[in-house]
Amino acid sequence: MRAYSALGQTFLRLLTYDFCPWANLWVSWVKHPIASLGFAALASLLCALFVKPWAIVALGAVVLVLVMGYFWPHVAVFGLSCEVHFRKSRATEDDHVPVIVSITNRWPWPVWGITMEGGFDPQGSSSNTSVAMARVAGWSTAVFDWTFTPPCRGEYPFAVPSLVTGFPFGLSKARRPVTVNQKLLVWPRIIPLEMLLDAAETRPSEDIFSDHRIGDSGDMTGTRPFRTGDSLRRVHWAQSARYGQLIVCERQAAAQSAIRVVFDSDPHLHRGGTRTGTLEWSIRIAASVCAAYHRENAHVECCFGHETLSVPSGSQGFKKFLDSLAQWKGCQDQPGTSCEHEHSVHQCHRIHHHNCGVFQLTITTDLGLKHRTEHRHVHGDQRLVVLRTAPFDESCRICGESHHQPNRLAIMLDHSDDVAAEFRRKWRQVCHAG
Repeated sequence: MRAYSALGQTFLRLLTYDFCPWANLWVSWVKHPIASLGFAALASLLCALFVKPWAIVALGAVVLVLVMGYFWPHVAVFGLSCEVHFRKSRATEDDHVPVIVSITNRWPWPVWGITMEGGFDPQGSSSNTSVAMARVAGWSTAVFDWTFTPPCRGEYPFAVPSLVTGFPFGLSKARRPVTVNQKLLVWPRIIPLEMLLDAAETRPSEDIFSDHRIGDSGDMTGTRPFRTGDSLRRVHWAQSARYGQLIVCERQAAAQSAIRVVFDSDPHLHRGGTRTGTLEWSIRIAASVCAAYHRENAHVECCFGHETLSVPSGSQGFKKFLDSLAQWKGCQDQPGTSCEHEHSVHQCHRIHHHNCGVFQLTITTDLGLKHRTEHRHVHGDQRLVVLRTAPFDESCRICGESHHQPNRLAIMLDHSDDVAAEFRRKWRQVCHAG
């Protein structure tokens, strides 16, 4: 049986093997339907001239197919108008957003085979079919309900969609622009964080402490039993030895803490596609950390390149911050492309936000650590979140991490299937050990 199977595969390869690749340039036009119809028309004409005059009927049929296939879609789409309306103005990645598609047909005859293409693909592909409608009756308006799931943050649609039809034969496609009544802002996905780094790592902007808030920045207010998630630095070892269980100290908290979240926005230092690339995951992690500290009424700043976004207090202020992240498009260069020179870094993306007394969290990649020396040695009130783009050993060498002595100040994230779960797990570990 194996011999017969191998013989069959060999025969199949012979049937599909390209013996004359140089001839593809000259015969590629044969693959188009117009070539077959052209040969049919020529054969019909020759038969009508030299064999039977009745073959002129076949010639007329072929010519009719050509005319209908190339001109009818343009006539049909000329009488159509389409409007798109999102029922929500804001959403998060992977949310289900109801969309209303309204198509008006001004012709007295129905139109079939309508699709709406373009504008909803983050990659910018105009051939991506978003929704297809079977039929719109003559002199009527058809309303279609469509559920759209945005795969990535951004402002949808990215480009003006088109109403496309190739009915009846698909020989030619005619397009007409679609009117979008309201655009959709898609926020980056927020990863829920139950724990935060100790307040001792979050230096207050002013030496003002509160007697009503428990933290780690001021005077000691008392002790209590150890809870899961407490830092080992807060353990009162003398009291723990006396009572036979772990006892932690409670201190005053700052009246307002401050944190600065910096993510690397240079696309040349990131890898991966638009949805699953390290750049988008950096934005998701930055938004998640900002959301967690904003929930605790901290003063939050988010920095990338030369831009600094201060997150206002309140829910409306955080919504404006997410709107800014959703509308940010970054550099026009696509992520994943290599630099012209190995050690060159675009000046428009170089981070100049240095530590100024607040806790700073920097989100970058192993390529960012390699090209930017200010990220290699992190100490004091800073932390690193590094997304790996290189193999494990190479990333460890760049980040100063080894198999036996990992860098506890850096959260190393592999490009796994579930980056969010890995980040939550390692963030919890860093908060517990901090």
